[in-house]
Amino acid sequence: MTPGHIASAAVDCVAVTAKTTWRFVRLRTTTGLEGTGEFTFQPAPTDAAEQMRAAANLLVGAAANRAALAPLSAMAEEGFARATVFSALEQALADIEAQAAGLPLCRYLGARSARRVPLYANINRRTVMRTPEGFAQSARLAAGVGFTAMKLAPFDGLSPKLCGTEEGRERTAEGLARIKAVADAVPEAAVMVDCHWRFSEDAAHAVLPALEDARVSWFECPLAETVDNVPALTRLRHAANGRGMRLAGLETMAGWASFEPFVVGGAYDVVMPDIKHCGGHAALIDIAERSAEHGVAVSAHNPSGPVAHVHSLHVTACLPGDEPLELQFDETEKFWELTTPPPPECNGRSALPTGSGVGVALDLDGVAGAGPG
Repeated sequence: MTPGHIASAAVDCVAVTAKTTWRFVRLRTTTGLEGTGEFTFQPAPTDAAEQMRAAANLLVGAAANRAALAPLSAMAEEGFARATVFSALEQALADIEAQAAGLPLCRYLGARSARRVPLYANINRRTVMRTPEGFAQSARLAAGVGFTAMKLAPFDGLSPKLCGTEEGRERTAEGLARIKAVADAVPEAAVMVDCHWRFSEDAAHAVLPALEDARVSWFECPLAETVDNVPALTRLRHAANGRGMRLAGLETMAGWASFEPFVVGGAYDVVMPDIKHCGGHAALIDIAERSAEHGVAVSAHNPSGPVAHVHSLHVTACLPGDEPLELQFDETEKFWELTTPPPPECNGRSALPTGSGVGVALDLDGVAGAGPG
């Protein structure tokens, strides 16, 4: 089947919790195909939907394939918001191309088999009660449905400027108590910690013994990700490795040029391109292959809605290695309600969606909180 041309574009936003709004773009073709992408990001500019609508409308009339993005390619280098808009359009067009070819997206992208994808549970957003016991309850729930690795972001309110102050020490201690509670609650599970760039170098080194005691195996985004910080990250990586931890990061970067200084400089054991921000499928696969040449693993960042999740499943099936894909665990039941069919069951591993393309279609009829943005 030929994909035809892009006939129209639609932008949909769904407020799913007080903190989270999922944002989607749909491209419809003259031959009746519809491709869907997700451009959820936090924090989002107030004109996020307008930026997407303007970019998508530029594609109307163009051939419905990713070559149509060539005039917009500079967007991927124009900052986080613009790269996110570009990435969602790439997702939607890849979906259309695979549907037109009659192939599941993973096979269209080059995967040799539709393998089950390993997952880890990000328990952070479902944990509204931010006490150690609140995190422990979330971890036990994830373990109860089959997850053997859990990630939390425990250092609420900490910042590099606060590190070294009394308030910073208090917030660090609170975060370490949350981590220990998770480690004690799920003693057989891998414990993963996301810092959201909240530490200074000295403070990050100082918490390593406590993280080791809590069996932490993954230490994510501890320091600001600037090229000037590559030596500091490399020093921290070596120290963390000596205590049984891998250093991970780069969830907001787009394109290999942004990843290269960190990968070549030895800053991370694992890099985390996000299908919503990195430039889409082609960029993510390119980043993974180039990183593998330097001995650096790739685990796709994916604290997202259902559309980005299924796109991430497909692209993960194409990557070297067997690193797990992130899942935003149990943030909202709407994760299972917005697509037909819903995403595959997630319980530590996930099958890939069946059918051609990404395998799901957005279905917002009757969904509370849904609108054009």
